[in-house]
Amino acid sequence: MNELLLQTIVDKLNKVDEGIRQINSTAPQTPDYTEQLKGVGTSLEQIKTDVAGIPERMKFPSAAVYALSQHLEVNNDLLKRPPIQEIKHHHHLHAGVIVSACLFMLLVLGGVWLFNTRSMLQDYKAGDIKYRYVLLQAGKPLRPFLSKTDSLYHINPQAFRDSVIKWEDERERIAAMLREAREKEEEAGQLRNRAGKIR
Repeated sequence: MNELLLQTIVDKLNKVDEGIRQINSTAPQTPDYTEQLKGVGTSLEQIKTDVAGIPERMKFPSAAVYALSQHLEVNNDLLKRPPIQEIKHHHHLHAGVIVSACLFMLLVLGGVWLFNTRSMLQDYKAGDIKYRYVLLQAGKPLRPFLSKTDSLYHINPQAFRDSVIKWEDERERIAAMLREAREKEEEAGQLRNRAGKIR
């Protein structure tokens, strides 16, 4: 029985083969599109992967928007506060300028000192000439006084100088007191005149 079954299956297959041959021989030859179909298949696979990635690319970028909003808040906060302006002045003096200024000051001080020294020397010379003139032109009663004055000066110049300064201060004090007394007398006279007018 197996053999019979096997024989019928083989016969049927042979008939199917023969039918396929006849169909192939009668049908016109169709061109081979297998390469083009493979290209279309690969294109379809590429499109399928691209379409699968579209939802990921079209997803809303919430992390980037959050970072942007944080930066905007910081910028708004900075813009609300007025900027603090610190002005720093930097003055740079070179050593040459400082040395020149010091030398100029020394020159000015030296000039002032020379001027004062010259003025004092001229005063001493003038005093010497005046004294010599008085000594030569003075009469007999004045010459012993001048000789005595010279002797006192030569004995102790510092004490002589101190006594002359003290004498000048005393005369100045007396003159100030006389001036003040005269002013008070004038003020008293004005008060008497006013009092006389009131009566």
